[in-house]
Amino acid sequence: MAGKIHLKRLKSVLVIGLSWLSCLTLVGQDDPVTQYLAAQTAGPEVQMAEEAASFLMAHPPTMSWIDKLEFRTETGNFDLRQQEYVFRLSPSSITAKNRQSDLVGVLNDQYALQTRKALHESLAQAYEQLIDLYAADREIELHNEALEIDNQHLTVLGQIGQVDGANLKDLLQVEEDRQQRLSRLQELERSRQLLERPLTGNTSAPAPEDLTTYPWITEDQMAATLANSPQEPATPIMIAQSKLDAVKMEQRVEKAEREKVLDFVQSRYQQDPKDPFREEFSISMGVNIPYAKAGNVKRQELALEQLESEQKITSLQRQTHQRLNDLRVEFELLRQQKQMQEEQWANSFLQKMETGALPGLSTEPLLILEAKKARIKYALRILDLEQKAFEVYVKWLDLSGTLSQTPLINHLHTLRPAF
Repeated sequence: MAGKIHLKRLKSVLVIGLSWLSCLTLVGQDDPVTQYLAAQTAGPEVQMAEEAASFLMAHPPTMSWIDKLEFRTETGNFDLRQQEYVFRLSPSSITAKNRQSDLVGVLNDQYALQTRKALHESLAQAYEQLIDLYAADREIELHNEALEIDNQHLTVLGQIGQVDGANLKDLLQVEEDRQQRLSRLQELERSRQLLERPLTGNTSAPAPEDLTTYPWITEDQMAATLANSPQEPATPIMIAQSKLDAVKMEQRVEKAEREKVLDFVQSRYQQDPKDPFREEFSISMGVNIPYAKAGNVKRQELALEQLESEQKITSLQRQTHQRLNDLRVEFELLRQQKQMQEEQWANSFLQKMETGALPGLSTEPLLILEAKKARIKYALRILDLEQKAFEVYVKWLDLSGTLSQTPLINHLHTLRPAF
C-alpha cells in the first residue's frame, strides 16, 4: 500500500515537472525578449568565432610521422660519373606526436571558449539595450503624463486668474517647468532612436509595448541570484586557464622533441667511375645525444609565459571575486534606497492628498495637481534606481559568466525561460 502511494506521488511530481517545463518552453516561444536574446546566438561575431573553430577542426595542426625528407646529390671533380645521391628521412618522435595531438585538443577548447566569449559579449550588449529601452520608454511615459498635468495646471491658473487674479510668478514657473519637460522629452526621443538603431531590421526585436508590459524579474529574484556563487569560473578566467594549459602542453611537446633519440635514417648511392659495374650503396642513421642545455632559450620562453599566465589567472580570480562582492553590496544599497523612496511617498502628505485621503483638501485643484507632479517626481527617482539595479544585476551576470552558461536562460523574465 505504501509503495502504491509513493508511486502516485512520484507520478504527480513528474506530471508537475513536465507541465512546468512545457510552460517555460511556451513562454520562451511567445516571448519577444527571449526571442531577441536567442537571436544573439547567430550574431555576426558569434558566426565568425564559430567559423574559426570549424577551420581548426578541419585543419588541425597535427604532427606528421615524418619530420623532414631530404634528397641530396653531389658531383665529384665535376665528373658526372662520380655523382653521389643521398636520401635522408627524419622521423618525428612518437611521444612528441602524441603530445601535439593533446595540444590540438587544448587549442580546440580555446576556440570553443572564444566562441562562447563572442556569444557572451553579444548577450551582454543585448541585455543592456533592453534595459535602456525599457527605462527610456517608462521615462517618456512619465514625462508625457507630467506634461499633461502642466497643461491642466496652466488651465486652472488661467481660470483662477479670470476670477481672482492669478499669481504671475506661478504661471511663469509652471510654463518654465513645461518647457524644460518638453526639452527633456526631445532628448529622450533622440536617445531612444540611438538605442533602437541596432535593433532596426531585426525581426526578433521587441516592440516598445512589449517592454512596458513585460513580466520583468522581481528584485527578490535578482537578490537571490546575486546571493549565489557562480557555478563555474567566469569566461575570461576560463580562457586564461585554457591558455595556461596550452603553454604547459607546448612545454611537453618541446621536451619530447628534445628527448628524441633517432635523428635520421639515410641511404647513400654512388657509382665508381673506374669500374662501371661496381656500385656503392650504404645505409646510415643519426642518434641525438642528450644535452641538458639544448633548447634552453625555448624552455625559458615557455617557462616565462607559464608564469605570466598563472599570475594573470590569480589576478583575474581575485579581481572577479572582489568585483562580484562589490556588485552585491551596490545592488543591496540601491534596493534599500528604492524601498525608502516608496515608503516616503506612501507616508507623505501629498500621496494622501492625491488619493483623497484628506477630504478637506479634495476640492483644491491646485493642490491636487501639485500632488500629482510630486508623485511623478517620486516615480522618476524610483525608475532611476530600478534601472541602476538592473544594470548592476546584468553586470553581475556578465562578470560571473552566468549569461552564457548552458542552457541559456532569459534572466530578465520572472520565469527565466530557457532558449
